Amino acid sequence: MSNINSSEYIYVMASTLNQMVNYIPLKYYNFKFKKIYNITIQYSRYFTNKKWDKNLERVLKDEGFRDYTADNEEQNLIINQKDINNINYIVEILEANFNNSKKVFWNITGGQRPIILAIQKFISENNREDDLICYLEGNNSKMVVFRDNEIIDESSYNLEDLKISTALQLMGFEIKETETSHRNFINDYDEKEKDFYLNFLEKYIELIKSDKRKDLLQNLMILNKNYPSEKPENTYEERIKKYEKERKEAKEQIKKLLQLDKKYNNILEEELEAKKKSKSTKSFGYILECLAGYKILDLAKDKIADMSLSEKINFSENKVDEYPIDEFDIALLTKNGKFIIFECKSGSMSGDVAKSTKYSTYAVSGVYGLPILITPLLYEEIVALRKEILPQKYQYLKDGLYKNIRKSINSAIRAGLEVWGLDEIEDKFKKYIDLD
Repeated sequence: MSNINSSEYIYVMASTLNQMVNYIPLKYYNFKFKKIYNITIQYSRYFTNKKWDKNLERVLKDEGFRDYTADNEEQNLIINQKDINNINYIVEILEANFNNSKKVFWNITGGQRPIILAIQKFISENNREDDLICYLEGNNSKMVVFRDNEIIDESSYNLEDLKISTALQLMGFEIKETETSHRNFINDYDEKEKDFYLNFLEKYIELIKSDKRKDLLQNLMILNKNYPSEKPENTYEERIKKYEKERKEAKEQIKKLLQLDKKYNNILEEELEAKKKSKSTKSFGYILECLAGYKILDLAKDKIADMSLSEKINFSENKVDEYPIDEFDIALLTKNGKFIIFECKSGSMSGDVAKSTKYSTYAVSGVYGLPILITPLLYEEIVALRKEILPQKYQYLKDGLYKNIRKSINSAIRAGLEVWGLDEIEDKFKKYIDLD
């Protein structure tokens, strides 16, 4: 924990799309600053700073902190967009507001370069030796604090009680209440189910690397078929019988192929039907979500602040309608404020869905955010699919069985999402979260 006495300082932040970087220092110091000021921009054709400032105000009020309002002219130092590159002009604004303040804690993490340069110039020209400059190092969870050009503190800012709902609120989103969402997954999960899925994943990877891969995938894909439509009525009963027969046979084949310990029989039967009680349930998609979710939980539970499965979101204000604008298969918020979204697709994913996921992730967490597609394929197969000519060894990927998976991977790559195979979750995850 930092030894800085924040109650002696005025807190100054720079309005930004990613308000998480302004929220974290306030939360870390328990909102104990003498006063809060916000450097914000108006008359911009590109940004909506007032909206971002309102988002932060709402979150702070929800946490019982009412000392900042986005409409308070004294607290919000306004720079017109046309003057953003005029450093001397910005310095004049700072002098007018802080010359009589002995100690200021400047959070420059979200600031545009001219604002940062103006702050540094103001401090230097006025010999403000007691002022602190702070920025967040998102990759290693450090809050780096400078005084008089020297680092005086590099405390970890891992926060145990960060919530996904807060991250969403900071960006003007809200969580939709649904029956299928599994919230607080970090604490609210079944230990036996976790053990089952970790064993399932181990067997799955083992089988996928063998000559039984097609049999396993083919039967899992059968579980993705939607419940038959009631129209036309004259063939409905016949199609129901066929549908139920195919599912029953597929489930039996999956059990034989996996050869899991008998203690998992009841769980396996239940999971193959999936917990999402819907006629349009795609059971393999649900299974893939749980395989990835429990593996991530096993790897990094002590690094995760909050985690949910099947989370739906909408705008907090100006909704077009009540339908969600996006759904996250796995939403994960680390203790250092990094927001990671996993799309788990056992079938197709459109380009629009991929782009929406990328936008939503960036909107919630800015450059700290990561949108990732997890597929039922393995690393080497994903690499093969990205080649102009499919190597002979992987010709089977042309099979119709893989058609929708191929489409998902291509959509994800075009939209700028990372693509992970089920066998590389651990190695890839280490790139973004220190698991030691």
